[in-house]
Amino acid sequence: MATRTYDSAMNHHVRQPRQTRTPTLVVAALACVLTLTVALFGQAGAASAGSLPETSSNVDKVATALVNRMWTLAQNNDRNGLRKFINRQFQAQDADQPRWNKRQFINVLVNKEDLTSYTLSDLRATRSGNTIVVTYTAAASQIVNGKPLSGDPKPRLTVFVQSPTTHKYTAISHSSFNVPTDS
Repeated sequence: MATRTYDSAMNHHVRQPRQTRTPTLVVAALACVLTLTVALFGQAGAASAGSLPETSSNVDKVATALVNRMWTLAQNNDRNGLRKFINRQFQAQDADQPRWNKRQFINVLVNKEDLTSYTLSDLRATRSGNTIVVTYTAAASQIVNGKPLSGDPKPRLTVFVQSPTTHKYTAISHSSFNVPTDS
């Protein structure tokens, strides 16, 4: 409903649109709904991204399982498993090799590597958002490109990223600091 006011300068009545006031209760209700929505989606987002504290034992458990899975797939020469587990943006760097992309890395693991046994130790993991960075040592009996690698424990670094849609982790990067032996 419009209201009329008198404009003395113009010497006539001016019709003004009715000012609507949103009841305080409605504003308060909308604020509550917005707050609850943000809180619920924030918790769901945190749970799906797995945003646990960096030092959480849960991060170490997830990281240990991921690293063991990668090494087991490599030991079993599981090309299809590796294709699913390694991210399409994957990069690898070894101490004495050029950089490898996903296809090259899987080709080396399946066709040119003989990994008969391995022991992982000193695993440390940190998490930031959907990324887990894992440093560890690996003592492995392996031959890469016809060259035996030292069986002594050597440092490794592997990075995993969690998909926002499937919530599954894939390896996105791996580095080995092991070099071939002179023999």
